[in-house]
Amino acid sequence: MVVRSLSRTEAKVVLSLEESGREEISIHEIRARAGVSPGYARKLAHDLAKKRWLVRVGGGRYLLNPSRHGPEAVPETDPLRLGSRLASPYYFGFATAAELEGLLPQASRVYYVVTPRRGPSLRTRVAEFRRITVAPRRFFGTRKLVRRGEAVTVSDIERTVLDCLSRPELSGGLGGVVQIAASAAGRLDWYRLHRYLVRLGSRSLALRLGFLFEWLELGDRPPKGWLDRLRARPGEPYVPLGHPREFGRRGRHDRRWHVVLNVPEPLLRAEVDVR
Repeated sequence: MVVRSLSRTEAKVVLSLEESGREEISIHEIRARAGVSPGYARKLAHDLAKKRWLVRVGGGRYLLNPSRHGPEAVPETDPLRLGSRLASPYYFGFATAAELEGLLPQASRVYYVVTPRRGPSLRTRVAEFRRITVAPRRFFGTRKLVRRGEAVTVSDIERTVLDCLSRPELSGGLGGVVQIAASAAGRLDWYRLHRYLVRLGSRSLALRLGFLFEWLELGDRPPKGWLDRLRARPGEPYVPLGHPREFGRRGRHDRRWHVVLNVPEPLLRAEVDVR
């Protein structure tokens, strides 16, 4: 195992960063703290990352692996700490949020980071961080959580349910979405959920959500009249429940919701106890 040594110049960077209580640093800041040229600053960053004093989080930005981790090259092992520095603003979403909210079991080494800013994803020794870019007007519905001593931003339960249904491939598939919906039903603020639906402006999403909550007959039901506000309007086109590329376009047509049930029922029912 490599011992984390420091040259005099490297120590200027690491010690000044720790003394200031900072955890993140850019190539520009490395240059300023060490008093070196831009080219040598990039070399310093590379060497400090190789010695595992820094962890690259993209865009010329690095996260400190502090001295409290000991003299040996202990790699950064907290994916939430790394992922929360990938973009700003951000929230952990989709399957990651569902796992953090207790709606899915912890199973994935892929962490979904949602942000309105474009940029690269990240793969480290610890996990893969996938950046999901959304329009600024669709970036809402978040809350703070503390996990493993780290304060992180996640989508709230209502936004998590909507995000997962909108992109099941990031949420454990449709079976995972059903499990998420069933687990979340007793904790949902139904009026907030409806506001989010209106704000997102997707009738397809509203129809599929209403269909699932009614068809699954979950124990925790929406308030009286809530589902009626989502029902299909005369002349509205039918929407497939599952993505046609995966499930095709054929299936039973539900006339109340204008949903094409193109997904095998056993797949939907497998994860929950439908009453």
